Amino acid sequence: MPLTSSHEIPFDWFKGLAQNWRNDLIAAVSVSLVAMPLALGIAVASGVPPMSGVLSAIIGGVVTTIIRGSHLTINGPTAGLIASVLAALAALDDGSGRALNYVLAAIVVAGGIQTLMGLFKWGKFAEFFPSSVIHGILAAIGVIIIAKQTHVALGTVPDPGNTIEVLKDIFRKIGTLNPVVTAISLFGLLLLIFHARISYKLFHMLPAPMWVLFLSIPFVYFFDFFHPHFVHFFGHDYSVGPQYLIEIPDNPLDCLIYPDFSKIHTGPFWLAVISITLIASVETLASTKAVDKLDPYKRQTDLNRDLIGVGMSTMISGALGGLPIISVIIRSTVNIHNNARTRWSNFFHGVLLILFIVLMAPLIQMVPLAALAIILVFTGFKLASPRVFAHAYEQGMEQLLFLSGTLIITLYTNLLGGIIGGTILTLTVHILLARVPVTSFFKMVFHSGTRMVNKGDGNYEIRIKALSIFCLS
Repeated sequence: MPLTSSHEIPFDWFKGLAQNWRNDLIAAVSVSLVAMPLALGIAVASGVPPMSGVLSAIIGGVVTTIIRGSHLTINGPTAGLIASVLAALAALDDGSGRALNYVLAAIVVAGGIQTLMGLFKWGKFAEFFPSSVIHGILAAIGVIIIAKQTHVALGTVPDPGNTIEVLKDIFRKIGTLNPVVTAISLFGLLLLIFHARISYKLFHMLPAPMWVLFLSIPFVYFFDFFHPHFVHFFGHDYSVGPQYLIEIPDNPLDCLIYPDFSKIHTGPFWLAVISITLIASVETLASTKAVDKLDPYKRQTDLNRDLIGVGMSTMISGALGGLPIISVIIRSTVNIHNNARTRWSNFFHGVLLILFIVLMAPLIQMVPLAALAIILVFTGFKLASPRVFAHAYEQGMEQLLFLSGTLIITLYTNLLGGIIGGTILTLTVHILLARVPVTSFFKMVFHSGTRMVNKGDGNYEIRIKALSIFCLS
């Protein structure tokens, strides 16, 4: 059957598979090459086994595709939930060594809540959170990733403390960095920065993160990371050994870990559930709406069905030892740019990850943790880059205030505190700017009386009877 033309909307489901499998498979190859290093890195940064990230990416492809409502979105683990999982591991650690099992139970419950949200058609709930607060949370996540992973990239160990203290520790411990580990990280950082500018075609056959993984392996052989020993540099001895390499089982089935629900009656458990549910749901819905705007065929996603899809997949992922599954914007963008046409590109990317992990397990075991760390530091910088703050300022000084306030609150508390604190800050400022009584403010917000009148010939008139904020650009 011939492929669709660029103007014809592709069929969905099995007609779409028969019609567009070539395009979708080619796109999936690029997506899976990006997804593999990110899944490994996100898992390590979250404090869970590396295979947990790959497992959730596989489930996000193979399972979510069948349930969800979106067409071109890629599902899997994301850097946005690293902080939530880390916080949950710390909060649920009772010294028994089963903190991960408790967190997996929280992930299963969070997925169940997401599924119910979709069934009750709460897909629009993300619009209740101000966009500046969401950007502030994402920027805070970027800072948290940078703070934690820079130490891994330098071979240093931070002292216990909040994110601000961990950031300060980078400078305090710069004199104790491991030069071998740091060399791998700096080499990887240069590859990430200059990959797009290298004209040699060979370098564009693989995405930059895969090159970082592959080209870090010669360092491992040169300095013999396979045996614990010391390397002498500048009058000091620095440790080198297998502790700096990715650890995955030879048999992928050995990575399965099962949840423990014995903490379900405790406050920390439900705090973890709420944090994971909120962050995962908001980021999924926001990413899905963004992908819809990039869809060349202008298809609209059923957000409620998408919540059901990621919720059920997250339940399965948590039940087997995986991370929460959401819709991810970066991998989805790669998917669209490589001419994917239907949901099957997400399915194929999951299948390809299975093949990669089966065939490449011995190679992955040779990859240094520093290579994953620098990929995540680079990702974190994108989330919290100066461009994010400049864009907020362009929308108005108050938007920069909301973003920065949410960022600071999150860094000193946690993600849930950031969402609540940022929303309260935004609401308070808007009430002050409105200069009306609080009861009148909420009355006008929830009973606006705004309506749209069709004037004909494609013209509409919006009649507003409420508080309104306009952003002109």
